[in-house]
Amino acid sequence: MQQTEMYQLNLIETSDTFSPAPLNENMEKVEAKFAALDGADAALGRRITTLEGLKVVAGSYTGIGGQSTVRSTIQVGFRPRAVILQQATASGDCYIATAAGGGATMTDTGFIPIPHMDGPLLYNYIAIG
Repeated sequence: MQQTEMYQLNLIETSDTFSPAPLNENMEKVEAKFAALDGADAALGRRITTLEGLKVVAGSYTGIGGQSTVRSTIQVGFRPRAVILQQATASGDCYIATAAGGGATMTDTGFIPIPHMDGPLLYNYIAIG
């Protein structure tokens, strides 16, 4: 009796006497492969659920700067857990804001950057929810 190359399933030949044993062996091997796939599918499903729950938005805005009391809300569509702000200048100063504080105040739909004393600058941001 020969076997398949990949899964070593029994290949019943016309000259073989009939016996259910090789067929049962094939079914056990197939079932073991399906069981392994079910486990992999479940793990993949958990990963997809986790990734779908994450929210990340990147963009840029021009800061007001100075002592202005006017502050714009940057809308990202969710309450960020953290925001990374980077000045789009040669210095590239970076600020990290969380609910505990930092360079922005979180809102239900985005964040309000805290104006800095260095005038209106372009900022890049990554909001993570």
